[in-house]
Amino acid sequence: MTTILLVGAADTGRAPMAAALLRRLLESRQYPWDVESCGVLGHDGAPAEIEARDTMVHMGLDISDHQARSIANQQVQRAALIVTIDHGTALVMRARFPEAGSRVYSLGELAARSRDIPDPFRMQIGAWMTYAREIESMLEAALPRIAELMPQPTDDRPLMADQAIGAAPSHLSSLVPEERNDAVNRVVQLLQVAAQMPGVIDWAAARARIEADLAPIAAAPCDSGDLVAAYVALLRAALGLLPPAPSTSQLAVLQRSVAALSMPIGQADINELSVQVALLPNLP
Repeated sequence: MTTILLVGAADTGRAPMAAALLRRLLESRQYPWDVESCGVLGHDGAPAEIEARDTMVHMGLDISDHQARSIANQQVQRAALIVTIDHGTALVMRARFPEAGSRVYSLGELAARSRDIPDPFRMQIGAWMTYAREIESMLEAALPRIAELMPQPTDDRPLMADQAIGAAPSHLSSLVPEERNDAVNRVVQLLQVAAQMPGVIDWAAARARIEADLAPIAAAPCDSGDLVAAYVALLRAALGLLPPAPSTSQLAVLQRSVAALSMPIGQADINELSVQVALLPNLP
């Protein structure tokens, strides 16, 4: 068993956000475990709440494909570790699945914190973002304990160069078109959210997230004629020209320009973006 199961209430808010954040955290530390989420209340097939999806976009993650699942015996049996979003859900899990009680921990227990993250259902997006950042902080604090509780890999093969601690994950150095499109979609969605909620989004954090997604795209042209590196350099220049609180018009220009990265970049694209960059600071 190499699966960590995140359990929430309906599996439409905190649980899918925590699962996405934990996957990224495990990947960054080169841990090989799978992460799944489910709920104890049974909202099967429901998507993640729109606020959860927008919050994850702001944090550089995409949970738009998530579908809620009710907890089932098969999931419990397959999980090496069951992490509940709060203490109350842990009590429910231990009562319903007593045979798995030794594998059930609340996130607060693993992070050595007494606090439970409140359910932000029906709250404003700002609350969702605040609680998502707190979940991420608790997952980081819980990681050493999670590593102790999970089965250790038995593969003794030496690490490849790009698996060494501190090295960039291999998918960043060998981006394929599908992954490039995923990165482009994340940036486009983040710019869209920033335009829709200008008073809520932290633009400095959003810009840092955009820069992080642009870096691997620039380093991975689709072919020898793809001028993506030069195009991304212009996009970075455009980001540098924006004020601390960009206007909706400025964000819309960036959004359209980033969307072009889903295809190989030609000289005409470079020329068009150069014009847009020159006009960008004066847009209302």
